[in-house]
Amino acid sequence: MQYFVVLTKDCNLLCKYCGGGSDTPPKEIQYSIADLKSFLASDSSPAIEFYGGEPLLRYDRMKAILETIPATYMIQTNGLFLDRVEPRFLAKFHTILVSIDGTQEVTNRERGTGVYERVIRNSRLVRERGFTGDLVARMTVEQGTDVYGNVRHLVGTRLYDHIHWQLSFSMFWKSWDDRSTGVARWIAQYNSDVSRLVDWWLSEMRSSRHVPGIVPFLGITNGLLSGKGTTLRCGSGIDSFTVMPDGRISACPVAVDFDFSMVGSIFEGDPDSLCGKATIGEPCLSCGIYHICGGRCLFVNKSQWMLIDEGYPLICTTVKHLVEALRRALPSVKALIAEGSIRASDFDYPALSNGCEIIP
Repeated sequence: MQYFVVLTKDCNLLCKYCGGGSDTPPKEIQYSIADLKSFLASDSSPAIEFYGGEPLLRYDRMKAILETIPATYMIQTNGLFLDRVEPRFLAKFHTILVSIDGTQEVTNRERGTGVYERVIRNSRLVRERGFTGDLVARMTVEQGTDVYGNVRHLVGTRLYDHIHWQLSFSMFWKSWDDRSTGVARWIAQYNSDVSRLVDWWLSEMRSSRHVPGIVPFLGITNGLLSGKGTTLRCGSGIDSFTVMPDGRISACPVAVDFDFSMVGSIFEGDPDSLCGKATIGEPCLSCGIYHICGGRCLFVNKSQWMLIDEGYPLICTTVKHLVEALRRALPSVKALIAEGSIRASDFDYPALSNGCEIIP
């Protein structure tokens, strides 16, 4: 199973859509590495993903875990301190997910002046230092963002193996000032941009005989090709859990301060005892594309009361549009596979849960 390990709730950035970490105590790890190792001992193939806040603020603790616990390792980072990571530790990572929202203008507007430049520089640096794993650009898409242009920009850098984006929660929250104004209008534009991006993705397959690593397209197309149903694609509460600084375990890495997500503790039970305690509810279970979507997001499903009026249906509109756009592309994808230009296995991503939610 996968375990997000929150090394600290502190963050060195103050992104517009986040606010800079969490103030809920405890902010720092209270348990020992031996406690964590003992809990994971019964899992034959644990995957640990360092998370925060910003995990590289606690690099010494991260190194101690890397040296002590046998596991597959990943990290989700804002990328500003990747230059601190020595090659021998980089070599231990299967996946590095770097937060970058697209172009220089967009990233610096949302995350702070100079952030884009440092992230790009450090993304190049980890490759120069020998990192050969999966380097993922993980975007947060705010209201007003041109998802088509910004995904195309990140593809064009040729730095990242895969690109994933997640819609910012801030535009849907009742309590998040007045940025929810005009959400429905922007969602219509977002859906149009997704359709354009699918068309471009197909054209790239035809012209280059290569499948660009756009994560939402890969995961959903893989499901459409196989015909297999899915449960919640991010794995929260199924095979993915979050170890909080005090040792409590949350089903979802975003919902660590919400009671519905609390499913256990590293001080009691074992990993298998966590599964199925927090699950997706209605309206997802009765939805016609539940077998493809899987419920999109445990956190949003369980906190619908916090959304603006019609917020949940608007979110579902984006998923339904995405699935339909990829369904329309499916005959072309199958034809390219049949002629040998691409392979069905090109869509089999991720090989293991790696922090990409698949559904934006």
